[in-house]
Amino acid sequence: MKFFISILAHEKPEILRDQIANFQRYLPDSAIVVHLHVKFNWGGDPQDFTQIPEVFVNPQSLPTEWGNLHHAHNANFRFARSLADFDYFVLHSSSDLFVKAGAEHYIPQVEAGVSYVAPQPSWGAPLFAEGDPVFQRIMKDAGANEIWCSQVEGTFYARQVFQDMVDIIERHFDYRKTLPYVHEEIYYPTIARGLGVRCGYPILLREDKHNLPSLDQQLVDLIRRGELEDHHVKRWKLGREVDAKVWEGKHVYAMRPVPRVLDNPVRAYIRSLDAQL
Repeated sequence: MKFFISILAHEKPEILRDQIANFQRYLPDSAIVVHLHVKFNWGGDPQDFTQIPEVFVNPQSLPTEWGNLHHAHNANFRFARSLADFDYFVLHSSSDLFVKAGAEHYIPQVEAGVSYVAPQPSWGAPLFAEGDPVFQRIMKDAGANEIWCSQVEGTFYARQVFQDMVDIIERHFDYRKTLPYVHEEIYYPTIARGLGVRCGYPILLREDKHNLPSLDQQLVDLIRRGELEDHHVKRWKLGREVDAKVWEGKHVYAMRPVPRVLDNPVRAYIRSLDAQL
């Protein structure tokens, strides 16, 4: 098995089943580990996802809230590691769907797919992170001397790379002492940069209301034709403006957020597509 996909599910069983079917169509030679939110909305119709081949439900159900999703992905990794051997660990959210085949050929070209974007001071998150003694210990352990940010969805890591990252985080992380910033968007890229990991880019297009077209059928078609442009953002770092590439258009294979409604037009359109095109 090459890939183990981590999904953090917060929603309805039919949406998770739809997502599982989508992932299995587009990323062959993979298994899926699902973390179910403690308040997962079964809607009176419980389903046993473990009856689906190569799908495993983490027996742990950790608190998953804004800014503290990394520990659930880490728990999924530990559970996946106990089940089977694999080469890459791929991180996704519950509103992600693949729309183009080929990710299995891109992922093995690098050790990780993660953006290195300078933090935006106006977010406030970097200030909290810089003042977080837990994060400072994590940075020192990883050999990192500056903060980097990345989306989490559609990022991926070679198994040993993610193991090293989890080891570093768990030597220092204390959930009781966390500060209000998006840990998962700062921890993983900062540690990976400190470790000198050879990186590509995430395989997923994440909504950016200011710089991207609407998440609609036309965007799905653009991705599938391989005509999506690379996505860049401008950031100020050390008193100068720097350009950061967030993803490469030709290596975008998935998108989010796809509304978590089964008959949503975009979701239904993606479901109707031929995965091989």
